[in-house]
Amino acid sequence: MNQLLTPILEYERPSQGSANKRWQRRLGVRIDLHCHSTASHERIRWVPGLLYHPLLKPGELYDLAKSRGMDFVTITDHDTIDGCRALLDERGDLPDFIVGEEVSVAFPEDGTVVHVNVYDIDETQHDEIQRLAGNIYELIGYLRQIDKLFILNHMTWTRQHRVLRPPQIEALLALFPVFEGLNGARSYAHNACTWAATGGHDKVLVAGSDSHTHRVGTTYTVSAGHSKAELLANVRAGNAAMCGSFGTPEKLREDVWITLHKNVERRVTETSSWWYRLTCHVVERIGNAVYPVVCLGYHTRQNVLIRGFNQALAT
Repeated sequence: MNQLLTPILEYERPSQGSANKRWQRRLGVRIDLHCHSTASHERIRWVPGLLYHPLLKPGELYDLAKSRGMDFVTITDHDTIDGCRALLDERGDLPDFIVGEEVSVAFPEDGTVVHVNVYDIDETQHDEIQRLAGNIYELIGYLRQIDKLFILNHMTWTRQHRVLRPPQIEALLALFPVFEGLNGARSYAHNACTWAATGGHDKVLVAGSDSHTHRVGTTYTVSAGHSKAELLANVRAGNAAMCGSFGTPEKLREDVWITLHKNVERRVTETSSWWYRLTCHVVERIGNAVYPVVCLGYHTRQNVLIRGFNQALAT
């Protein structure tokens, strides 16, 4: 089997000398390290002013993750821990839940924004993280100071949809000990770029679904630990295996349509204006017609970015 495909596997070959010659399920505990709830405020780059939300409420996300075999659960909403707070307010203290956040962090040189997941933080730390988010060097310095697990997500993605320059790639490799090596919303090629960039640099690679719909727990990390602290320490130490599925153009089209439909549905139920409801239904019809073309254009653009990223790695 092609070695590059092994991260998708839940099973592994038995060790040499083992009496059991059959493939066996990886031992350890499971966590989807990258997923979003309705607390995330998402925006479409080409439609300014349009705000939409992922589909699952925090409690729904937690329950679905547990039903899919996740031993620990986190929520990493964009630049907020409101979803985490809502879950803990609803369920009380959960020993298997880790407060997380996906932080939009900028290179101060040119404003290029990348995404960084941070775990096991409180409100005071969240506020300081947001204050420092305009400077990736200062933020990483702070996260090292407070001794938290932090991960660079989907290395080929930037908010501006531009290719990282070689000095920026070198800076990321110097700043981050842990990278998201398997993102369930990104294609094989995107994930393979991360493997190529981190190869030979002794980096820890982890996995998460990046779910905005119902895909939580379909891409995840296997590690070890009986508590949240033990799990996070083991991941940082490199005791982590990537498991689950890649993203595909078909998944992208499905997720875009489901998210569009559910957000229109939500807006209709929240308003009493017949005019606004009519507008929502018109938007839904238009979206249904054009979203496959938009997804195709997005996928084509991503392929261009992949080629540019590979060229930057070769520089």
